[in-house]
Amino acid sequence: MSATTMLSQAAVRLGRSGWSLGRDGFAGLVVAAGVVTAAVVWVVLRSPIALLAGPLACVVTWRSVLAAADRRHARRVADAMPGVALMLGSAVAAGLSLRQAIVRSARDTPDPLGTQLRMVAAELELGGRVDDALGRLAERMPDPDLALLVTAILVQRRTGGDLARALRDMSARLEDRRRLAREVRGATAQARATAWMVACLPLLGAALAEAASPGLLARSLGSGLGVGILVVSVGLQGTGIIIIRRIAAVPA
Repeated sequence: MSATTMLSQAAVRLGRSGWSLGRDGFAGLVVAAGVVTAAVVWVVLRSPIALLAGPLACVVTWRSVLAAADRRHARRVADAMPGVALMLGSAVAAGLSLRQAIVRSARDTPDPLGTQLRMVAAELELGGRVDDALGRLAERMPDPDLALLVTAILVQRRTGGDLARALRDMSARLEDRRRLAREVRGATAQARATAWMVACLPLLGAALAEAASPGLLARSLGSGLGVGILVVSVGLQGTGIIIIRRIAAVPA
């Protein structure tokens, strides 16, 4: 896969999250992170380690920014789902067909889910089948709540029943789940802050030690033993951060 293709895919993931960084802006951010990290490491250590620190910072920045964009996209979709289910249920209860309800809801749903619903509406206006259009929507957006909504609609269409009531009940349950997720995120905020402190405290300690005794880090890492200790400590720090983040993770 070429670098241009990777940047284009990254720009799509950033765009759907609502971040207008763009392909060039994202590339500039990643390169700037690598250059700044390499320069800082070189100034502090005067060591060829700077040649490795720069690319490593680029990789970490790339993955971190895209992961944050994906999480933001997932939250935006989850926030819109209760409203979509309620609008569909209300429209069906008012006497509209499911096809008409989808077209109307697509106009009032915010992005990114609104864009996908408008694609479904356009497909239906061209004569597409509701089942096929909703199935492709679920494939384009692999969100568990959306998959549940699509499944409920398809089952109700095939077996019969009160679709409007089912959609309104689902909207209430999705809203309860969203409220619970917000409460859990608030309750685990301290644990997430602890993870960041675990990552930043060693860097702060190293900076204070270097300020108190200039050249200390360069002397400490000038031998194979020092480099080995650094690698082991970074590995332990990373393991600790991962464990804390998993403990504080909020299930979707």
